[in-house]
Amino acid sequence: MLLIERRLRALFREQVVAIIRVAEAERALGLARALIAGGFRCVEVTMTVPGALDVIQTLCADAPEDVLIGAGTVTSAAEARRCIEVGAQFLVSPICETDIIRPSREAGVVAIPAGMTPTEIMHAWRLGAHVVKVFPAGAIGGPAFIRAVRGPLPDIPLWVSGAVQPCETQAYLAAGAQLVGLNAGALPNSLIESGDWAGLAAAARAMLDEARHAAKVMSPAS
Repeated sequence: MLLIERRLRALFREQVVAIIRVAEAERALGLARALIAGGFRCVEVTMTVPGALDVIQTLCADAPEDVLIGAGTVTSAAEARRCIEVGAQFLVSPICETDIIRPSREAGVVAIPAGMTPTEIMHAWRLGAHVVKVFPAGAIGGPAFIRAVRGPLPDIPLWVSGAVQPCETQAYLAAGAQLVGLNAGALPNSLIESGDWAGLAAAARAMLDEARHAAKVMSPAS
């Protein structure tokens, strides 16, 4: 099996990705390790984190083999290449930045540019995106929007993030999304500030459990 296929299968199997966007590199490292200890197997470190490349490189070197570490808020081909050089296994953009696709494909890295409209989603897909991120999913209609897009575009793998709550995860998956990004900043800030990594791991485990087991809501008739 090709490397890219293994990574895509791992992402689709896990379905839930933790997104780290904090103001300090050490906090990002500690938070990522707590998330992994809590059961997350896909973790994204955004490029807005100071020293994000060093954080990603450290995590890629230290994380268990079954954990995927990705880079988020990637907004150019040059930035994509730097992320790939330090080991990122998937790249996510908040915009329809299709220039990240070619370097990702060349390196066996999953390319996930964003699209807010059906036109942008199809454009990114036609140019070779492995998955298209619908962002900000919560602000533009939530699961109902994904369900509507799925009618004319049934086969494009979609990632949703942006104002997405753990309890909504199953509704998004039922509406047709393949991946749900959850903001790790929703974990108790007091635990992050105090460096209570054991407490954060427990909170991460509870978040993941809520995402995986929350009742499926928002039926097609809702």
